[in-house]
Amino acid sequence: MKRLPTLLNYCALSNGTSNLIVGQLANTKRSEFTFQEYSKRKTFWTLLGLFHSKSVSHVEIVLKFDHGLVKGKTDGTGAFWVTAQATDAPWVLKEISLGDGRPVVILDHLYARTVNMLESKTIVISDIDDTLLHSNIRNRIHQIRTLMFTVMEKRRAVEETQRLMKRLKDDGAETFYLSNSEQNLYPLIYRFLRHNNFPEGPLFLKQWRTVRDFIIRNRNRNRNAHKLGTLENLMRIFPERQYILVGDNTQHDLSIYLQTAHKFPDNIKHVVIRKVYESESDKDLFGTAKEKLAKLNIQFHYAGSFDAINFTS
Repeated sequence: MKRLPTLLNYCALSNGTSNLIVGQLANTKRSEFTFQEYSKRKTFWTLLGLFHSKSVSHVEIVLKFDHGLVKGKTDGTGAFWVTAQATDAPWVLKEISLGDGRPVVILDHLYARTVNMLESKTIVISDIDDTLLHSNIRNRIHQIRTLMFTVMEKRRAVEETQRLMKRLKDDGAETFYLSNSEQNLYPLIYRFLRHNNFPEGPLFLKQWRTVRDFIIRNRNRNRNAHKLGTLENLMRIFPERQYILVGDNTQHDLSIYLQTAHKFPDNIKHVVIRKVYESESDKDLFGTAKEKLAKLNIQFHYAGSFDAINFTS
């Protein structure tokens, strides 16, 4: 079967002045990624196929909307991040082609084609693994086994943050998802979020990786760069919004949010960290973080459940 250039991840947002258009292209043999009612075997082979797929790197692209064309270029991992001047009329993506004219496959039911005009004054940006989805990040073997062999419907949502995200959405907040999971996992994560009724919103995932990338690991790679860079870019594009940042204590979410808070102290109103496990070392770290954030007039919440928190104050 021939590999076809495919749009695996896509979102388009507008601040009223400019449109932000973000996506991921990959050459893949598969065209169906619903992850619905898959067997364990099909889940495994579909995921493995995604990690064997190659990104469409360093190519010109043309995005055709009902209100005109937008041109861009993918980076070395097949991702693109382009901006275009907004208009009063809504934009809907119709087609994508490569610079040489080859069409790009647009998948149904994995992303919205309409540019989302953000009207809410509050944006929630949430991590995914062990924040919304039980991923077992601290146990690498268990994490990989859960990822590759657990069907989507049996992946477990974190009920405490599931309720939190729904409450914030009901209060009128927009939702963004920011994760160090690879772009390869977008179809699975998207379907998990929809299946568990998490608020709709764009997924900003880490760069595309292949099986070879996992074998030849770059130990000098800055693991925080993706989240730090994306947070900064989003806050510069949507500077008039108030942000609630949600994460957990299994990785470096607090450190990332602290660095971002020092750059954008007037934009961030709450930092919420889910306590996944008890750690003596966390007590001093999180106590210091609370003091630092308080000086910036940012409220800090570190707990296992957040039902009692008032986010309107």
